[in-house]
Amino acid sequence: MVPFSRQMPTVIRPSQIGTDVTYEPPLRIGFGISDKTVEGSNATMGRTILPAGAKPNPTHYHSVNDVCWYILHGRIRAYFSRSDGTDRKEVILEGGDFVYIPSGAIHVISNASEIEDAGLIFCYIGVGNTDAAETVWIERQSEVGRRVAGE
Repeated sequence: MVPFSRQMPTVIRPSQIGTDVTYEPPLRIGFGISDKTVEGSNATMGRTILPAGAKPNPTHYHSVNDVCWYILHGRIRAYFSRSDGTDRKEVILEGGDFVYIPSGAIHVISNASEIEDAGLIFCYIGVGNTDAAETVWIERQSEVGRRVAGE
C-alpha cells in the first residue's frame, strides 16, 4: 500500500498532456499516466489515435514489460510475432476488443480503414515511463544498419 499521504487519486485532463506525434509515427499518442504526471507511477497509460489510412508504426517490442490495449473505435490491423520474428500473425482488432501483449512479443499496428480514424487505450505494466520499457525498435535498428553499411 502507498503511504497514507499519497492515497488520493490523480486526474489528468487531455489539455495537460497534449499529443505526441514523434514516439511512434504515424500514431498520435497522449501519454496520460506516467511518472511525469503521477508521482511514483508504476505504469504508463495513454491513448493512441490512428488517423484514417495510417501506415504501420515502427516494428518493436518491449523487453521488460507487458502491454494491454483496449480498442476504443475503428478497425486496427495488428501484426504479432515472437521476438525472433517467428509465428507472425495478422489480426483485425475492432472496438471493444481487449489485447494482452507479453514482454518480448513484436507488435505493429496500422489503421485498417482509409476513411475512419481508429483509437485505443494502452497500458505499459510495471514501468513509469517509455524509457523504462526498454523498447527494442527492430525497424529503426535495420534502418541504422543500412545507413552504416552505406546502402
